[in-house]
This record gives sequence, structure tokens and C-alpha cells, in this order.
Amino acid sequence: LKGQEFFEGTLTFEVKLKGPMAEMLYKNEPNNKMTMHVRDADYIILLSGGRYPKTFFFVADSNVEYSVDMSKREAYKFSMHGDKARASHKSEKRKPVEATPTGNQVEVQGVLCDEYKMRKDNSMFTFYVSDDYRVNLDLYPKIPRTKASFLIKGLDGRIPLKTIKRQKDLQVITTAVKITSQDFDPKQFQLPPGFKVKGRDYRW
Repeated sequence: LKGQEFFEGTLTFEVKLKGPMAEMLYKNEPNNKMTMHVRDADYIILLSGGRYPKTFFFVADSNVEYSVDMSKREAYKFSMHGDKARASHKSEKRKPVEATPTGNQVEVQGVLCDEYKMRKDNSMFTFYVSDDYRVNLDLYPKIPRTKASFLIKGLDGRIPLKTIKRQKDLQVITTAVKITSQDFDPKQFQLPPGFKVKGRDYRW
């Protein structure tokens, strides 16, 4: 993979739930759309289509994933999402997880992807990735405070274009529906001027 260009741009995903638990979860109006903007080691994630839209910024220089309230112009260093990431990181110190290739290939949005699988706790993950959509891991902090899927060991920075998470009675399927390469202004990946940075996000 040496010498290959890294992806910069926007990926839009749709999220679907299947299984006996899906109907109950849909009653809570979960987010069913995810938009991810990626530049170098920074990213922005917008979750929409549900009752509570959410925005997350990962700023590599400060190694923090902020949850952001755009209307109140506030950013929070700690959230339930971040708590899960830290708990997961601690568990991985005891029991490292790694995605491994199966040798199968599947086409996602016209892109031929390699299939990887990973078991973590009571969940089985299947990832579909391509060398053409990849971040530069060398730009990330040594211990990044984020659980972005492309940082999973074994994927080598490849961004999953499709992810299937299987648990008892539930499948969560996240699939890319649009991929756009573009050059971003680095300032777009900084917290907007005047935003107040707070500690814990108690909104959800």
C-alpha cells in the first residue's frame, strides 16, 4: 500500500436494523443516516434521520472526539459515545481484537471490497473495505481517543464501505450510498470560533 493516495472527502451511509429487536428500537426513532467527512487524521460525523441528530468532531491535534451542539455553540469532551470508546480500549488491553480477511469479495456502490470479520464481546462484525478508501494511520495519535472503525487492527486504515454488526436478535447494517472525493479547507475540521468547550455531554 506504500505510495498510495489517501482518501479525502465525504461518505454518506444508510443504517438499517433487522431482527426481533429491530421493531422495538425503531420506536425510539434511532438515527438512520450517517455522513462522514474525512481529511488527514480529522473527521466529522453527522448522525441524522432520527429523533436526536448528533454531530461529532475528532480533532487529531488535541486527540479528542467532541460531541457538538451547533445551536448552543457548545462542544463537549466527554459523551456516552466517548465513554464506550474508553471502556472498549481498556477491554482491548486485556483482550486485543483484530479484523481478519475471509478471502471473499463483495461489491459495494460499484467498488469491489474485501471481506473482513471480527468478533468482539457478544458481537460479530463483518467489514467490506477497499484499498481505494483509506486514511493515513501515521497521522493519528499513538493512542487515538476514538473508536472509528477504520482504526481497527487489521483494516490498516481502510474505511468500511459496509459494516454488518450481528448480535443476538439484532443486525445493524451500515452501507455507503454515496462517496465523494473532495479537497477540504483544514479550518472546516476545527471547532467553529466562539464555541464554548465543556466537560460532559448530558443531552442523551
